[in-house]
Amino acid sequence: MVSKKSEIFSALITPMHESGKLNLPALKALVRHEVAHGVEGFYCCGSSGEGLLLDTSERKAIVDTLAQEIGGKVPFIVHTGSLSTGEAIELSLHAQGSGAQAVSLIPPIYYHYSEAEVQHYYEDVANAVDLGVIVYNIPQFTGISFSKKNPLMQNPKIVGIKHTSVNLYDLERLSQAFPEKTLYNGFDEIWLFSMAAGATATIGTTVNVCPKLFIEIRKAFLAGDMPKAQALQHKVNDFIEALVAQGIFSATKYCMELQGLEIGPCKKPFDRLTDEKRTIIQSALKKIESYL
Repeated sequence: MVSKKSEIFSALITPMHESGKLNLPALKALVRHEVAHGVEGFYCCGSSGEGLLLDTSERKAIVDTLAQEIGGKVPFIVHTGSLSTGEAIELSLHAQGSGAQAVSLIPPIYYHYSEAEVQHYYEDVANAVDLGVIVYNIPQFTGISFSKKNPLMQNPKIVGIKHTSVNLYDLERLSQAFPEKTLYNGFDEIWLFSMAAGATATIGTTVNVCPKLFIEIRKAFLAGDMPKAQALQHKVNDFIEALVAQGIFSATKYCMELQGLEIGPCKKPFDRLTDEKRTIIQSALKKIESYL
Protein backbone atom coordinates (compact mmCIF):
# COMPACT_ATOMS: atom_id res chain seq x y z
CA MET A 1 0.00 0.00 0.00
CA VAL A 2 1.29 3.45 -0.93
CA SER A 3 1.65 5.80 2.02
CA LYS A 4 -0.01 9.22 1.98
CA LYS A 5 2.49 10.71 4.40
CA SER A 6 5.15 13.06 3.10
CA GLU A 7 8.20 11.06 2.09
CA ILE A 8 11.47 11.99 0.43
CA PHE A 9 12.55 9.27 -1.99
CA SER A 10 15.91 9.01 -3.68
CA ALA A 11 15.66 8.37 -7.43
CA LEU A 12 18.42 5.86 -6.89
CA ILE A 13 21.45 5.98 -9.17
CA THR A 14 23.01 2.70 -10.30
CA PRO A 15 26.69 2.06 -9.48
CA MET A 16 28.59 0.49 -12.35
CA HIS A 17 32.06 -0.68 -13.20
CA GLU A 18 34.00 1.05 -15.97
CA SER A 19 32.95 -1.84 -18.22
CA GLY A 20 29.29 -0.91 -17.78
CA LYS A 21 28.53 -3.96 -15.61
CA LEU A 22 26.52 -3.51 -12.42
CA ASN A 23 28.46 -2.97 -9.20
CA LEU A 24 26.07 -4.54 -6.70
CA PRO A 25 28.34 -4.35 -3.62
CA ALA A 26 28.67 -0.61 -4.30
CA LEU A 27 24.88 -0.37 -4.60
CA LYS A 28 24.54 -1.81 -1.10
CA ALA A 29 27.03 0.73 0.26
CA LEU A 30 25.20 3.56 -1.51
CA VAL A 31 21.85 2.53 -0.04
CA ARG A 32 23.34 2.32 3.48
CA HIS A 33 24.88 5.78 3.03
CA GLU A 34 21.63 7.34 1.88
CA VAL A 35 19.50 5.83 4.63
CA ALA A 36 22.03 7.07 7.19
CA HIS A 37 21.75 10.56 5.71
CA GLY A 38 17.97 10.76 5.91
CA VAL A 39 16.55 9.27 2.70
CA GLU A 40 13.07 8.00 3.52
CA GLY A 41 12.54 5.68 0.55
CA PHE A 42 13.92 4.61 -2.82
CA TYR A 43 12.70 4.66 -6.42
CA CYS A 44 14.90 2.34 -8.44
CA CYS A 45 15.49 1.68 -12.15
CA GLY A 46 14.01 5.00 -13.24
CA SER A 47 15.64 7.73 -15.30
CA SER A 48 18.31 8.41 -12.68
CA GLY A 49 18.98 4.68 -12.39
CA GLU A 50 19.44 4.37 -16.16
CA GLY A 51 16.66 1.78 -16.13
CA LEU A 52 16.01 1.79 -19.86
CA LEU A 53 19.70 1.12 -20.54
CA LEU A 54 19.61 -2.06 -18.46
CA ASP A 55 18.44 -5.50 -19.51
CA THR A 56 15.75 -7.40 -17.64
CA SER A 57 18.18 -9.46 -15.55
CA GLU A 58 20.08 -6.32 -14.49
CA ARG A 59 16.89 -4.56 -13.45
CA LYS A 60 15.85 -7.56 -11.38
CA ALA A 61 19.30 -7.77 -9.77
CA ILE A 62 19.08 -4.13 -8.67
CA VAL A 63 15.66 -4.71 -7.10
CA ASP A 64 16.83 -7.84 -5.29
CA THR A 65 19.94 -6.10 -3.97
CA LEU A 66 17.99 -3.05 -2.81
CA ALA A 67 15.33 -5.14 -1.08
CA GLN A 68 17.96 -7.23 0.69
CA GLU A 69 19.93 -4.21 1.86
CA ILE A 70 17.07 -2.14 3.25
CA GLY A 71 15.41 -5.15 4.87
CA GLY A 72 12.07 -3.38 5.21
CA LYS A 73 13.53 -0.34 6.99
CA VAL A 74 12.24 2.07 4.36
CA PRO A 75 9.80 1.63 1.44
CA PHE A 76 10.85 1.29 -2.16
CA ILE A 77 9.12 1.70 -5.51
CA VAL A 78 10.30 -0.03 -8.67
CA HIS A 79 10.11 1.53 -12.09
CA THR A 80 9.01 -1.29 -14.39
CA GLY A 81 8.17 0.66 -17.54
CA SER A 82 9.19 -1.01 -20.76
CA LEU A 83 8.74 -0.90 -24.51
CA SER A 84 6.58 -4.03 -24.25
CA THR A 85 3.66 -4.87 -22.00
CA GLY A 86 5.02 -8.38 -21.49
CA GLU A 87 8.33 -7.20 -20.05
CA ALA A 88 6.56 -4.56 -17.93
CA ILE A 89 4.39 -7.28 -16.39
CA GLU A 90 7.38 -9.58 -15.82
CA LEU A 91 9.30 -6.80 -14.05
CA SER A 92 6.22 -5.78 -12.04
CA LEU A 93 5.59 -9.33 -10.81
CA HIS A 94 9.23 -9.55 -9.79
CA ALA A 95 8.95 -6.24 -7.92
CA GLN A 96 5.87 -7.52 -6.12
CA GLY A 97 7.75 -10.61 -5.02
CA SER A 98 10.62 -8.48 -3.75
CA GLY A 99 8.42 -6.53 -1.34
CA ALA A 100 8.11 -3.27 -3.28
CA GLN A 101 5.58 -0.75 -2.05
CA ALA A 102 4.36 -0.10 -5.60
CA VAL A 103 5.44 -0.19 -9.22
CA SER A 104 5.73 2.82 -11.48
CA LEU A 105 5.80 2.96 -15.26
CA ILE A 106 6.50 5.41 -18.01
CA PRO A 107 4.03 4.98 -20.87
CA PRO A 108 5.12 2.88 -23.86
CA ILE A 109 7.31 4.97 -26.16
CA TYR A 110 8.72 5.10 -29.69
CA TYR A 111 5.55 4.03 -31.53
CA HIS A 112 2.83 6.65 -31.46
CA TYR A 113 0.25 4.69 -29.52
CA SER A 114 -3.33 5.85 -29.20
CA GLU A 115 -4.67 7.05 -25.86
CA ALA A 116 -6.62 3.79 -25.59
CA GLU A 117 -3.48 1.71 -26.20
CA VAL A 118 -1.58 3.60 -23.50
CA GLN A 119 -4.48 3.11 -21.12
CA HIS A 120 -4.59 -0.63 -21.86
CA TYR A 121 -0.82 -0.91 -21.20
CA TYR A 122 -1.30 0.40 -17.66
CA GLU A 123 -4.47 -1.63 -17.11
CA ASP A 124 -2.79 -4.85 -18.23
CA VAL A 125 0.01 -4.32 -15.71
CA ALA A 126 -2.38 -3.27 -12.94
CA ASN A 127 -4.52 -6.36 -13.52
CA ALA A 128 -1.48 -8.65 -13.43
CA VAL A 129 -0.20 -7.60 -10.00
CA ASP A 130 -1.52 -7.10 -6.48
CA LEU A 131 0.37 -3.83 -6.11
CA GLY A 132 -0.67 -0.27 -6.70
CA VAL A 133 0.57 1.33 -9.92
CA ILE A 134 2.08 4.81 -10.10
CA VAL A 135 1.92 6.57 -13.46
CA TYR A 136 5.25 8.16 -14.38
CA ASN A 137 4.34 11.45 -16.04
CA ILE A 138 7.47 12.71 -17.79
CA PRO A 139 6.21 14.35 -21.00
CA GLN A 140 9.54 15.89 -22.02
CA PHE A 141 10.92 12.35 -22.49
CA THR A 142 7.81 10.45 -23.60
CA GLY A 143 5.70 13.04 -25.43
CA ILE A 144 2.70 11.93 -23.35
CA SER A 145 1.19 14.07 -20.62
CA PHE A 146 -1.27 12.92 -17.95
CA SER A 147 -3.88 15.24 -16.48
CA LYS A 148 -7.04 14.81 -14.42
CA LYS A 149 -9.00 14.27 -17.63
CA ASN A 150 -7.17 11.05 -18.45
CA PRO A 151 -9.62 8.16 -17.90
CA LEU A 152 -6.81 6.08 -16.43
CA MET A 153 -6.98 8.22 -13.29
CA GLN A 154 -10.40 6.77 -12.48
CA ASN A 155 -8.85 3.31 -12.01
CA PRO A 156 -8.52 2.54 -8.26
CA LYS A 157 -5.36 0.50 -8.91
CA ILE A 158 -3.66 3.65 -10.18
CA VAL A 159 -2.66 4.87 -6.74
CA GLY A 160 -0.54 7.87 -7.67
CA ILE A 161 1.43 9.89 -10.18
CA LYS A 162 5.12 10.71 -10.34
CA HIS A 163 4.70 14.20 -11.79
CA THR A 164 7.99 15.05 -13.49
CA SER A 165 6.65 18.17 -15.12
CA VAL A 166 6.78 21.88 -14.33
CA ASN A 167 3.03 22.16 -14.99
CA LEU A 168 1.94 22.92 -11.45
CA TYR A 169 -1.59 23.72 -12.60
CA ASP A 170 -2.08 20.12 -13.71
CA LEU A 171 -0.62 18.95 -10.40
CA GLU A 172 -3.00 21.13 -8.41
CA ARG A 173 -5.99 19.95 -10.48
CA LEU A 174 -4.98 16.33 -9.92
CA SER A 175 -4.70 16.90 -6.18
CA GLN A 176 -8.22 18.30 -6.05
CA ALA A 177 -9.79 15.71 -8.33
CA PHE A 178 -8.11 12.68 -6.75
CA PRO A 179 -7.31 13.40 -3.08
CA GLU A 180 -7.03 9.66 -2.41
CA LYS A 181 -4.02 9.31 -4.74
CA THR A 182 -0.41 10.06 -3.81
CA LEU A 183 1.18 12.80 -5.89
CA TYR A 184 4.97 12.59 -6.10
CA ASN A 185 6.93 15.59 -7.26
CA GLY A 186 9.50 14.49 -9.83
CA PHE A 187 11.49 17.68 -10.38
CA ASP A 188 13.85 18.58 -7.53
CA GLU A 189 13.81 22.18 -8.75
CA ILE A 190 10.16 22.64 -7.73
CA TRP A 191 9.91 20.59 -4.52
CA LEU A 192 8.71 23.57 -2.48
CA PHE A 193 6.23 24.75 -5.09
CA SER A 194 4.91 21.24 -5.74
CA MET A 195 3.96 20.93 -2.07
CA ALA A 196 1.93 24.11 -2.38
CA ALA A 197 0.21 22.56 -5.43
CA GLY A 198 -0.65 19.34 -3.62
CA ALA A 199 2.32 16.98 -3.85
CA THR A 200 2.81 14.97 -0.69
CA ALA A 201 6.14 13.34 -1.53
CA THR A 202 9.12 13.77 -3.83
CA ILE A 203 11.31 11.44 -5.88
CA GLY A 204 14.53 13.14 -6.89
CA THR A 205 17.89 12.68 -8.54
CA THR A 206 19.77 15.10 -6.29
CA VAL A 207 18.10 13.57 -3.22
CA ASN A 208 20.89 10.99 -3.64
CA VAL A 209 23.37 13.76 -2.86
CA CYS A 210 21.74 16.05 -0.30
CA PRO A 211 18.57 14.60 1.28
CA LYS A 212 18.97 16.92 4.26
CA LEU A 213 18.25 19.94 2.07
CA PHE A 214 14.96 18.44 0.91
CA ILE A 215 14.04 17.53 4.47
CA GLU A 216 14.75 21.11 5.60
CA ILE A 217 12.62 22.56 2.78
CA ARG A 218 9.71 20.37 3.83
CA LYS A 219 10.19 21.28 7.48
CA ALA A 220 10.18 25.00 6.74
CA PHE A 221 7.14 24.71 4.44
CA LEU A 222 5.11 22.75 6.98
CA ALA A 223 6.06 25.27 9.67
CA GLY A 224 4.84 28.10 7.46
CA ASP A 225 8.30 29.66 7.21
CA MET A 226 8.19 30.49 3.52
CA PRO A 227 11.23 32.82 3.46
CA LYS A 228 13.42 30.03 4.82
CA ALA A 229 11.84 27.43 2.53
CA GLN A 230 12.41 29.67 -0.50
CA ALA A 231 16.01 30.36 0.47
CA LEU A 232 16.68 26.63 0.74
CA GLN A 233 14.97 25.92 -2.58
CA HIS A 234 17.12 28.62 -4.19
CA LYS A 235 20.19 26.84 -2.80
CA VAL A 236 19.02 23.53 -4.24
CA ASN A 237 18.33 25.13 -7.59
CA ASP A 238 21.75 26.78 -7.81
CA PHE A 239 23.26 23.35 -7.21
CA ILE A 240 21.00 21.63 -9.74
CA GLU A 241 21.62 24.28 -12.37
CA ALA A 242 25.35 23.63 -12.16
CA LEU A 243 24.87 19.85 -12.40
CA VAL A 244 22.41 19.97 -15.29
CA ALA A 245 24.90 22.00 -17.34
CA GLN A 246 27.44 19.15 -16.95
CA GLY A 247 24.93 16.31 -17.49
CA ILE A 248 22.72 15.67 -14.49
CA PHE A 249 23.06 11.89 -14.21
CA SER A 250 26.83 11.72 -14.67
CA ALA A 251 27.23 14.74 -12.40
CA THR A 252 25.12 13.16 -9.65
CA LYS A 253 27.20 10.01 -9.81
CA TYR A 254 30.38 12.04 -9.50
CA CYS A 255 28.96 13.91 -6.48
CA MET A 256 28.57 10.58 -4.71
CA GLU A 257 32.11 9.61 -5.70
CA LEU A 258 33.26 12.85 -4.05
CA GLN A 259 31.54 11.68 -0.87
CA GLY A 260 33.72 8.58 -0.83
CA LEU A 261 31.46 6.06 -2.56
CA GLU A 262 32.34 3.81 -5.47
CA ILE A 263 29.79 4.67 -8.16
CA GLY A 264 31.44 4.63 -11.59
CA PRO A 265 30.24 6.19 -14.83
CA CYS A 266 26.89 6.16 -16.60
CA LYS A 267 26.31 3.55 -19.26
CA LYS A 268 27.09 4.47 -22.83
CA PRO A 269 25.97 6.28 -24.90
CA PHE A 270 26.44 8.77 -22.00
CA ASP A 271 29.89 10.35 -22.31
CA ARG A 272 32.45 10.43 -19.50
CA LEU A 273 32.90 13.69 -17.61
CA THR A 274 35.79 15.89 -18.65
CA ASP A 275 38.23 17.29 -16.09
CA GLU A 276 36.68 20.73 -16.60
CA LYS A 277 33.21 19.42 -15.80
CA ARG A 278 34.51 17.61 -12.74
CA THR A 279 36.01 20.86 -11.43
CA ILE A 280 32.68 22.67 -11.86
CA ILE A 281 30.83 19.88 -10.04
CA GLN A 282 33.34 19.95 -7.19
CA SER A 283 32.74 23.69 -6.79
CA ALA A 284 28.95 23.26 -6.81
CA LEU A 285 29.08 20.49 -4.22
CA LYS A 286 31.30 22.54 -1.93
CA LYS A 287 28.62 25.25 -1.74
CA ILE A 288 26.17 22.82 -0.11
CA GLU A 289 28.67 20.84 1.96
CA SER A 290 27.00 21.85 5.24
CA TYR A 291 23.94 19.84 4.13
CA LEU A 292 25.79 16.64 3.21
